[in-house]
Amino acid sequence: MRPFRRLLLVLLAVYGVYTLVPAAVYMSAGGLGAQKQEAAQREASPSPSPQASLPPSPAESLLPNFLEGAALPREQGEEETFTFYDVATDQVLTVPADEFLTAAVACEMDLSSPKEALKAQAVAAYTYYTRLKGSGQANGGDFACDSENWLVYVPQSAMQARWGEDYDKNLALLQGVVEEVRGQLLTWQGEPALTTYFAISSGSTEAAANIWDPGASEACPYLRPVASPGDRLSDGYSSTVTLTEEAFREAAAGSFAQGEPDLSGPAEEWLTDIEYTPAGTVKRARLGGVEVTGVEMRTVFSLRSACFSLTAQGGSLTFHVRGWGHGVGMSQAGAVFLAKQGADYKEILAHYYPGTQLTSSP
Repeated sequence: MRPFRRLLLVLLAVYGVYTLVPAAVYMSAGGLGAQKQEAAQREASPSPSPQASLPPSPAESLLPNFLEGAALPREQGEEETFTFYDVATDQVLTVPADEFLTAAVACEMDLSSPKEALKAQAVAAYTYYTRLKGSGQANGGDFACDSENWLVYVPQSAMQARWGEDYDKNLALLQGVVEEVRGQLLTWQGEPALTTYFAISSGSTEAAANIWDPGASEACPYLRPVASPGDRLSDGYSSTVTLTEEAFREAAAGSFAQGEPDLSGPAEEWLTDIEYTPAGTVKRARLGGVEVTGVEMRTVFSLRSACFSLTAQGGSLTFHVRGWGHGVGMSQAGAVFLAKQGADYKEILAHYYPGTQLTSSP
């Protein structure tokens, strides 16, 4: 039996524990009574760490209609390009595919990551943005980037400024990765798949239907939970956010379309009726009597993920958070872990996007 297949058996066994044991094992009943986790918040970037702060999650931040792809066919022999809007320069850029993909990998992953993990990231990014071609949803571009903050794309001049004497070495590494997987993308029913990715899972990835559109389970059945226990070893896996009761009220005020939460009672009673997904993500809860989702809570209170518990003590409330990102698709930390265990990029992609086909674009 190949080492990677043995690893998958271990992953499946661990995943069985995650999915069969109620979320209450991880977060004690009611959420507000959860014990304080030992790990304090880490300000450094997670591992695999991005080149700039929080890893971009394109489906969340820059692409409002990411579930609706619009890939267009390309003429045989025509140079492939990507057209996108740069919020930093207020310009629409058209960039050759290899240059774009080199920058996209540089923005997403630490270059010390195993090469097979970098290749998996390259294929996932190429697939993701290929799917958006022709959408025109971002000020005339098919998607958006923020080159100033290293989100999605940066020019090589920015790489040179940041990397200094390591520029040539790093660029050669990235170009080699892109060359090895050029034109390869994941498809579902003959079309580019929605290959979302994120930094660190809670130990299992999430179903797209639990985080975004409930219809995603039918449209993208490959975006379903898979085991990713290696993420628990990553820097940035655990974090906390602590707010005074006053700051908590201020953050919640006017933030929920469903209504204004009543936060006049004891703080330990503010968050109730918490429903968790099998992966431990807060699916929905009642905040001050108003039904909210975990995704909304994550946004309003600036949490790394929607996998959290909440404690109230001494006039403050503390979120205890596991993972980093939306949790759907490929975990970048998980890809690094699998690569270190001997998995190649094809095996990594097959694990995180089960049922998709690895093909070559025309």
